[in-house]
Amino acid sequence: MGNDGHTLFIADLHLDASSRPDTCTLACRFFQEAAGADALYILGDFVEYWLGDDMGNPGLASVFDALEQLGTSGTALHLMHGNRDFLIGETFAEQVSATLHRDDVKAFNVASGESALLLHGDTLCTDDVDYQKLRRLLRSELWQQQFLSLSPEERLLEAKKLRDASKAALADKQTEIMDVNQQAVDALMQTHASHTLIHGHTHRPADHVWNSDDASYRRLVLGDWQADHAKFVRYDGLDFTLETFR
Repeated sequence: MGNDGHTLFIADLHLDASSRPDTCTLACRFFQEAAGADALYILGDFVEYWLGDDMGNPGLASVFDALEQLGTSGTALHLMHGNRDFLIGETFAEQVSATLHRDDVKAFNVASGESALLLHGDTLCTDDVDYQKLRRLLRSELWQQQFLSLSPEERLLEAKKLRDASKAALADKQTEIMDVNQQAVDALMQTHASHTLIHGHTHRPADHVWNSDDASYRRLVLGDWQADHAKFVRYDGLDFTLETFR
């Protein structure tokens, strides 16, 4: 991948050994070829589901090993939560030699002295009011404590109920409300005095550029991983580029 001095950004791998084995193979190869990168940021939904560090996901052991090998080779690994893997904790992060960032937004310093904003992206989909309400519940400390106190069997059952309800809700939603709200994007960038934003979640990879108040802004959207290719962002020390890995 020719990554010396580069930083890589990915999201939405949705890894699941049983339903997406080819994507798992692609991820292993990506981690192997990323050797030499300064850092790798995973901006949420690394796995399709995560029910607690104590349960883990044994079927993904080979992927986790490949990620850990990348981390121990000298590439700094950074994990952020998505809407599928928000229960990933410090135990797993340590297992793969990564730093876990629990905040919704992470600043990444660039050569110009400014910061690019990193986030999963679901918080920007403010038109989807029902989802935002559910997100607040699932991210609450009380709900997570109660969920993690359940037995593995009970957690699996509860997760299936939530997933089934989510699928049913998606069938009735307009696609527009599941994309980011531009006002939410503008507000976030103004709050952090940033001109660059990188996120995933929407599965709509693109490089958006626009002008406002005589200033240029940019929003790079990562794609969801497929069996044979993945979208990622590379920072070479000067600029960001949206690229395809095959």
